[in-house]
Amino acid sequence: MALVTLGVNKSSKFALNNLPLSIQILAINFFITFIGFFFLILFNYFLIKNDESIERKRIIANQNLNNIQNFLEKNSIIRVPLFNDNCTGENIDTCKDDINFELSDPVLEPKITQEFILNNYFNSEFNIKIYNDDWIKLVDTLDLYDLSVVQEIDLKEKDLNINNLNIFDNFSQEYLRFFSNYYNYLIKRELQNLITKEKAEISYVKETIKNQVIKAYIIKDGEEYIYQYFTAPIINNDKIYGVIILNYPITNQTSNLGFISLNILIFYILFVLIMVLLSLIFSQSLVSPIKKLSRLTILERERVNRNQIIYPERKDEIGVLSKEIQNMSQGLKAQIIQLEKFSADVSHELKNPLTSLQSAMELIDKNNISQENKKLLIQNIQNDLKRMNQLITDISKFTRLKAEIELEKNEYINLNSFLDEIPIIFSNNTKDVELILEKHKENLEIVANKNKLIQVFINLIENSLSLSSKKSKILIRLSKIDNSKVAIKVYDQGRGVDSKDSEKIFERFYSDRQENIKNHSGLGLSIAREIITYMNGQLVLDKSDNSKYSGACFLIILPVKQST
Repeated sequence: MALVTLGVNKSSKFALNNLPLSIQILAINFFITFIGFFFLILFNYFLIKNDESIERKRIIANQNLNNIQNFLEKNSIIRVPLFNDNCTGENIDTCKDDINFELSDPVLEPKITQEFILNNYFNSEFNIKIYNDDWIKLVDTLDLYDLSVVQEIDLKEKDLNINNLNIFDNFSQEYLRFFSNYYNYLIKRELQNLITKEKAEISYVKETIKNQVIKAYIIKDGEEYIYQYFTAPIINNDKIYGVIILNYPITNQTSNLGFISLNILIFYILFVLIMVLLSLIFSQSLVSPIKKLSRLTILERERVNRNQIIYPERKDEIGVLSKEIQNMSQGLKAQIIQLEKFSADVSHELKNPLTSLQSAMELIDKNNISQENKKLLIQNIQNDLKRMNQLITDISKFTRLKAEIELEKNEYINLNSFLDEIPIIFSNNTKDVELILEKHKENLEIVANKNKLIQVFINLIENSLSLSSKKSKILIRLSKIDNSKVAIKVYDQGRGVDSKDSEKIFERFYSDRQENIKNHSGLGLSIAREIITYMNGQLVLDKSDNSKYSGACFLIILPVKQST
């Protein structure tokens, strides 16, 4: 069945609330996931931008460069023995024992230099090269290796291990590669104005020997890596003996940051999966009872399989909605039953005077009755017409009552002031009955519709007037039950109502006043109770607690306006 037929407007425009509830929840999850992914990218960006490892490494590189420079200047610049040209062939052993070697001019001694670099900077994160003043390379850490860690690797076994990497390891490697590329991209952009064109190392050696100062360069190696270069002269007694070149890659140094980002990503993925799983469970627990309620309303509307209608009982908002729908359904059923009963009562009440009218008209039509009986029949016809007119008027009031109650606005009513108006309404009653008020010392207030509350008192007092003798009294007493309720009693001095009829008198069309039935439809007390019930109050026939008023006693209980 189309939604329009169920009272739901179709929207031609796209809106999230036009989609099924489960899709709405998934859409919200997707939006949250997108926002989370956006913040993940921002986090990685600021993680890289605020990375201080490049500056820290630069400081450490400078310190190492100074240490190497200081050591070589103090310990590696020495005079070395010069071999005699005659020390060749069979004379070589004799020359070795000669301690009077001629010494060279001070030079950068290769062995001391190599041992120092090997002992202190082998397998270091820095690449170190030492050139002497003749541009000859004495040390290069890239050309050194430790024989103790040389291993034989089976390439087939290595390929097998690579193929056996699990999905998580593959994912981690791919993400770290991606993060490394992203890191390198941002660093290249930040340093692009400082990058110089790469030259041969000998050019840096020449330049350092010429200028005799420590210099730093940022060099791009092809399209992939950026290197930080430091060159420092080795000087002793104002003479340069060599050059130190220290370099290391600035980019592709992302192991720590990469793993931090990877852990955040894994946490994000787990969060998204848990969120989606919980949302699916939640949407199922939410959508399922709503669908069930929808099916139940269809069963209620179509009036089929009513024995299968079992409303879900829950303690959350769905349970409240279920209870309200159940109450609404029961209320509608009660109204339907009440309407059917009301229709039957109306039909019965109107049928009696109509039958009487028909009989009277038939007798008059026969024209075989005396003039005196004819006058009596006409009088009965007039009484029946009055009775029907009164019935129709009261039926009209009764049928409009609920609609008027729903539409009219409530207001704050001060009961002491309100009760002052009641005697004025009945000041000219035909029986000259006196209305007496006993008000409360406090200003008690209620929330109600004033016109409807006046209608209640009119109906109650008219009922009392109809049963009271001339110049009798009617008492209206206001009292406070507790902080939440007030009581209003209406006493009269009439003949009273039998206790067995205490509920029957509130039924529609019931009346025990046969002597004046043409002026009463029996709906007055029923209307009064309907109004008071709507005001969350009670209207009952009570036993009189005042000896001066031994007639009927009607008790009205209403809730007091709660102070804010």
